[in-house]
Parts: sequence; C-alpha cells; structure tokens
Amino acid sequence: MDVRGKNVLIIGLARSGIAAAIELKKMGAKVTGNDAKPREDLKDIGPLESLGINLVCGGHPLKLLEDCDLVVVSPGVPNDLAILEEARKRDISVISELELGYWFAKATIIAVTGTNGKTTTTTLIGEILKNDGRNIAVAGNIGIPLVREIDEYGQKDYLVVEVSSFQLENIVHFKPKISVILNITEDHLNRHKTFENYIEAKARVMENQDEGDYTVLNFDDPIVSSLAKRAKSKVVFFSRQKELERGIFVKNGVIVIKENGNMYPILKTKELGIKGSHNLENALAAVSVAWITRVNLNNLAETLKDFHGVEHRLEFVATIDGVKYINDSKGTNPDAAQKAIEAVEEPIVLIAGGYDKKSDFTGFVKSFEGKVKKVILIGATADAIEKTARENGFFNTQRARSMQEAVDLASESAQPGDVVLLSPACASWDMFENFEERGRIFKEAVHSLKVKKG
Repeated sequence: MDVRGKNVLIIGLARSGIAAAIELKKMGAKVTGNDAKPREDLKDIGPLESLGINLVCGGHPLKLLEDCDLVVVSPGVPNDLAILEEARKRDISVISELELGYWFAKATIIAVTGTNGKTTTTTLIGEILKNDGRNIAVAGNIGIPLVREIDEYGQKDYLVVEVSSFQLENIVHFKPKISVILNITEDHLNRHKTFENYIEAKARVMENQDEGDYTVLNFDDPIVSSLAKRAKSKVVFFSRQKELERGIFVKNGVIVIKENGNMYPILKTKELGIKGSHNLENALAAVSVAWITRVNLNNLAETLKDFHGVEHRLEFVATIDGVKYINDSKGTNPDAAQKAIEAVEEPIVLIAGGYDKKSDFTGFVKSFEGKVKKVILIGATADAIEKTARENGFFNTQRARSMQEAVDLASESAQPGDVVLLSPACASWDMFENFEERGRIFKEAVHSLKVKKG
C-alpha cells in the first residue's frame, strides 16, 4: 500500500505503536494514535505530539474507523478487541507493526520464533553475521521495532528479527528469506485460547515463503519438525540428539554441519560461550542460519566461543557469602524456567511467580526434584504454583510481597555453594512493566543485599 494521504489508525501506543506512527507520518500518512490507557499513563508519546499526530486515549471508540484505510495493531493489544473485529467486518486491513515493517524493508529478513530461546538465538545470529563483516540490525520483539530499521539497511544488508506469536497473528504478506522455529510448548493460552491456535500462530512465520527461501526447524521437537511437511521453502533441520543425513547436529561432542555427504566440524560443545542444553539448541539454530548465509566457518567458531548470552537470561549477578545470584527474568513460562533449573548444577533457592497466563505448572514443579531446596513465591500465580507444588510433594515454599523481600528471604535460606535463581515461569505484568524491569529490580535488590552484608 502507498500510505501517502491514507488514514491510518495505530492501536496501542507502546514501543512498536509509537515507532509505526512516526514512520507512517514521515511517509505522508494521516495518522491517529489510540490507546486504552489515559493520556497521563502513556510514556514516550512526546514525539507523536510534536509531529501533530492526533491522539485518542482512554478507550477505543468505533468512530475512529470512519474513513479509516488501515489499522496497525501493537502486539500487546488483544486480537479480539471489539474495534479490531469491527474493522475486519468493514474490510479495513488490520496488520501488525511487523507486517508494516516488512512492506518497506529492503534488507534480507531472518525471522526467529519459538516459545523459548528467541532473544538469545536472534542476538547470536546477529553477532555471527556482524563478526563475518555483514551489515546487520537486530530488531523485532527483542525491543527495537522492525519499522524503525527500514530506512538504514539496503538490499545487501540483513535484518535479524525476533517475532512473537502476537506479531504473527496479524501478518498478511510477511515473508522472511530465512525463518527459524526453535521449539513450541504451551504458552500464552490466555490470549490464544488453545494450544492448537498458538501452534498455528507460530507456524505463520513460514506461510508465505517459497522455494527460494529457507526454513530452519528443530528436529528434536515433534511439533516443530512436523511443520516441515507444510513448508514450500527449503527445510534445514538441526538436532541436539540425532545424527542427521543433512543438517546441523552434534557428533562426539562436536557441532557439525553435514551437506552432500560432507561433514564440516565447527567446534566442541564444551567450547560454547553459552551453557545448558537449551542454549546448545539455540547455537545449533544459529549455526544453521550461518551455513545458509555462507558465513566463514572460522569466524563462526570464534563468535560461538565469545558469545556469553543476553541480559535477563541465566545472567550472573553477584556472589554474596558464597551464594551465587542469577537473573533469569526472561523465563516467562514454565518450560523456560524448567530449562533454567536444569542448566544450574548447584542446589537452588528459586524465586518464581508472576502474571497468570493460565499455564500448567506441573512439569515445572516436577523439575524441582533433586535441584530446588526452597521456592520463594511472588505475584498473581503464587497460589497456583504452591498448590501444584503441594500436589506433587514439594512443601518448602514461602511468600514475598516484593522483589526485595524475595531476595532477602532467599538469602536467609541459601547456604554457601547454593544458587539463588530468579526464574519466574510467568510473565511480569502483574507487578512490573516488563521482564526487563523485573530483572533490573532483582539485580538492584541483590546489590542492595550485598551492600547490607558489607
């Protein structure tokens, strides 16, 4: 769509909505920004006001659809919102900021999705390409809206984009050159209603690809590997558990690439800068993209050694009185938190709980056995996690009303040689703005404890 002179409605004025509004205004569209929150509760909307963008706050009146040509919806906005349903009835296109960014992007797009590991894998792919001399930007659900990067990067460049199921719900033509699906486990059922709907949302990342494109899939995840039969693109598998006829896998403790019967060793798994079986899978996915884009293998190996992960994902914070404190605030669902527990070798005092996404905590609680000594519970899901723990024979739980109290209680329970691990298994929105704020406050609480203890 040529947006010049078009009436465009932006629903949701957080990061992606603000970025979309600014770009559309620059392109000559007539932009209206809309949010359910009152104007005084909205952050960072100053640039919209200075550009003269019309703002309607405190609700979603249907009159906004009069003479509307296009609706761009932010990922945090429920897809079944009445104004969106009405827009569709009126045949007004409803798209995500991800779709809008794709319309105008010139660079090659690499899109990474999955329930867990998206940010680590997206960041690692970006580092691999950058260290191979490519001009790249990392964008999307990682915190930088895709639409913000479309002007700076041309046809020879790469946009490595983390994409969520929320963003993929409202794509139309979005077509990455390379799509990556890491894993799919139950998450966001409060939004998607069923696991099947969630799977379908994730699978949309590959729906517009053709034989000139690539899809990277996790062979070890039955749901993900089954998507290969739908792919119209070239499929590249990676596996942590099985030797493949073609693809990226582990053989005798070495990451290898196999193509046309030839084997190319990259590096030993113990040399990876990121630790844990889940991070090995993330690394294998990144190696798959590196192979497709023909990265120099020596540069690839060096990056894999030097990359030590991302903030808020198994991030070491401090050691106090012989106890390590680790920030895994990005563990926003039970499966992610379970992987964090598995990656820690020492006895754990766990801080968990948060916003209720209607998750099943059974598998998460079962992973406590032989690993977790005590759980400090915070947030809206404290009751649900405690109930599930008791049903499975785990009784050593305690409640905290704030992150500082949780850290103090964990400190009192931990012995030298233990780990205090924040891995909530839940989203953050009941107590915090986002998982980043939750992680920062945890780190501040740890440093406060360190000062208190001298």
